[in-house]
Order: sequence, then C-alpha cells, then structure tokens
Amino acid sequence: MASSSRRPIEGPVARGVSTAQCSIEKLGRPAVTIVSGRLEGDAVESARVFGMPELQYVVVPWIYRNLDPERVVAQTDAAMDDIVRELTTLRSAKNRRVETAKRERFEGDSQLDALARMNEEFLLRDWGDGYPLLPPTDEAVERMLTGTCLAPDHVLCDVAPGWGLATVEKVAINAVMAGAKPEQLPVILAALKALAKLDPEMARFFLMSTGSHASLLLVNGPIAKEIGINAHAAMGPGRDNQTNLMIGRSYTLCLKNIGQWYPGLMDMDTLGSVRKFTVCVAENEEASPWEPFHVEKGFRREESVVTLMGTRGEIDVPDQGNTTPEGLLKNIAFNCTFGQKDLRHSADPDIGRRIILMVPPDPARVIGEGGISKVGAKEFIHFHARKSLLHSLAFMPLRGSKGDLRWLPRQWHWLRDLSDKELDAIVEPVVERADRYDLLCVGADRAKFQIMPGGPFSPSSENIDQYRAGARQ
Repeated sequence: MASSSRRPIEGPVARGVSTAQCSIEKLGRPAVTIVSGRLEGDAVESARVFGMPELQYVVVPWIYRNLDPERVVAQTDAAMDDIVRELTTLRSAKNRRVETAKRERFEGDSQLDALARMNEEFLLRDWGDGYPLLPPTDEAVERMLTGTCLAPDHVLCDVAPGWGLATVEKVAINAVMAGAKPEQLPVILAALKALAKLDPEMARFFLMSTGSHASLLLVNGPIAKEIGINAHAAMGPGRDNQTNLMIGRSYTLCLKNIGQWYPGLMDMDTLGSVRKFTVCVAENEEASPWEPFHVEKGFRREESVVTLMGTRGEIDVPDQGNTTPEGLLKNIAFNCTFGQKDLRHSADPDIGRRIILMVPPDPARVIGEGGISKVGAKEFIHFHARKSLLHSLAFMPLRGSKGDLRWLPRQWHWLRDLSDKELDAIVEPVVERADRYDLLCVGADRAKFQIMPGGPFSPSSENIDQYRAGARQ
C-alpha cells in the first residue's frame, strides 16, 4: 500500500476490522480496510469499541467471500481512488448510537402514557428487544438487588462483544426492564459470568458472526425448582415458562446494553433467529435415568449451576412407535446427519461443531432401563450418525484455485485430489468425538426429540449459589 505521513492507529483488533491493517499500522505504515456496504456500521462501531476510533476504510458493494473473480477485480478497481484518499487523509469515525445512559424522567397524561413514551425512546435507541420494557426506577432496581449478596458497584465481568463492564447494578437495571424478579438475578449474573469464561476471540466470533449463533442457558440443581424454571415444554411461551423467558430476556438485554451487541453494528446476522431472544431451560433431573448435566461436568448434585451453550438451529424429531433403546437412539442418530463437518477444528477439544440432544423423560426412561448409560448413548449415536464427505463438505469448494484450501488443515489437503464419487464413498461421523454430543433430559412426556446444532465452543458452566442473597463472599 502507498505511504503517507499519517500517524499509526493503535489498539486491539475488532471483528470486522482488518487484522492486517492493525499489524501494518503498528509498523508505522498507513493502511486501509475495505468494507462491504452492509458491514460499514459494524466496522465503525467495532473500531470505536476496540480502540481504533480513527479507522480508515473504504466501502465496496459486495462481500468478497462468495464473489466471482471478475467482480472482485471490478469493485476493487472502482475503489482505488477512495483507497488513495483514505491513505493520505485523516477521518474521524462516526458514532452511531447513544454513548452512555443517564437518569431520565418521562412524563405523560398518565402513567401508561409516560411508560409508552419511555418505551418509544428506549426502542429508538435499540436498548430493548422489541417487546415492551418495564421502567427501571430506583425503587425497582433496589428491590432487584435484594436477590444477590453482591454490592451494586461490584464489577462482575466484562461482557462480549464490546467488553462493557458489567456491574451488578447494571445487570439489575436490565433485569428490571425484562420483568425479572430478585430471586432470578443470581442466575442472570452467573450466565454472564459463564459467557466471560469463553476465550475472548471465540466470544466475539460467537456473538458477531453473520451466522445464526445464539445462546442456550441450561439450569441444573435445586434453584431450578425453587424459582420455577420449567423443564417440560421448556422453550415455549406462556405462564409455565414465565421464569425461563424472563431470565433469557434479561441475559439478552445485558448483551445489548452492557456488551453493546446491537444488530447491524456488533451483531451481523445474515438471517437472524428467534433463538437470539435467548432460550433458558432446566433439566428434568427427577425424571432422568442419567446423572444431571452439571454433575457430568464435575459439580455436586446439590449445587445450582447455569451452563451456557452455543446453538445454530433446532430440529424437531418425532418418534412413532420405537420401543427399544436401540430404535430410539438410531432415530436420534439419523436425524443428526445435517449441516457441515467441521474439519478445521478436528484436533481441538474445545472448539468445533457440537450437537445438543434434548430427550424427554419417556424415551430417556426406555433407554435407561435398557442399561444404556449417558456415555453409552453418546457413543451409540456417534457410531450411527454418519454421512459422506461429499455432503459434509458441500460448502467448501475443494477444486479450483489454491485459495479453496485456505479453510482446511494440511492433513486434509489430500481430499482435493478426489472426485465427487470418491468423496461420496467416504463416510465419516458427523462430529469428531462422542463427547461432542450434549445429552439432556428436557421436555414433557412423549417420544419427540429436539436436536440443536451446537458449538463452536464447549459448554461453559458457572455456580449460581455464590451470587444468591445470603451467600458468603
């Protein structure tokens, strides 16, 4: 790139901001990021959040990844004058949202009118999720804070993707707006802490990806029954799921208003998903023939634990008449053969594709009474859930330019020499190992499974009890 006297940009790199640009700038050489039109807001916001407020960039119409070579050249040539201009001038980054919240007062002809005005203003700023918000008054926030032993100014963690500092009071404010109750606050605090345990780069990828990644909160232990988290028809609307919904909604609002996770700026979904309202469920431990998920992960049964899982979709699997453990498990396995095989992270135990299996009590009982443990069930499913590499790698062109191999680890480059027929003859498990299936007993009676494509990280768990009112610090 051409040189100029412009001073280098300092600071960490954001997703949507070129890593190469940051590296070149730190060497004292000016650089410019090329941004597709839809991602401009994300580039500006990411640069501001991650310490690059003077980001130099130019805008082109299309995303490069799936663009044919002729159009790649054409749109880059057309941007060359802008690239030269950005290399030789300074430009302030745009600030597209309200920087900080302050104490505000809303008035109207009645309390309902004032509430409507507050909601209109907050939603205009994108502080909500599209549904009505409750007012976070001083009294309501103080009442919410009675649910935890932590001080209001205690810094819990920083929240991805924008790394805003989550004080307990900030979390309580968002919980009030979501309609949560004080006894639910410890679950919300623990869920945010579970998110903070992820590798920072993975957390940013998970939340800022153009894919439909979304959080699933699984609650285990005594607190689930104590505060009314539903384990039956656990992902639906209505009275029975009120606690599930309020916890999930509070978590989502914290991502937005503390983590700066705003659609089009720090959340770049191509299609989006209703799962981004955040699903919260409890495991049906009493009806399960297996040890609870949190015990499987090393916690004591009497501990209350929330686990953050990544999801990428959901598949409803009916079962009409299977009465044997093998038949039920084969039905689950055959319905796990969706999506893509993740060869990129095949050797990494903590990164890669996972599959979440929600098995209701009825089929879980049949499988358990058949003498099949949770580990055994996972291994059975892993053995039978297989598909050809041709289908698994349809998203990854293996032939053509050398750049087609950029996503593949070197040990898989031999696949490029195979024909489609040869690839179709190679049948592989859909995930790398049996322990990448997360088996949960959730749901009402009847053999109807829920399968969720999961990942890209291993589940992250946090003890809830340490955040509850009366807990010792």
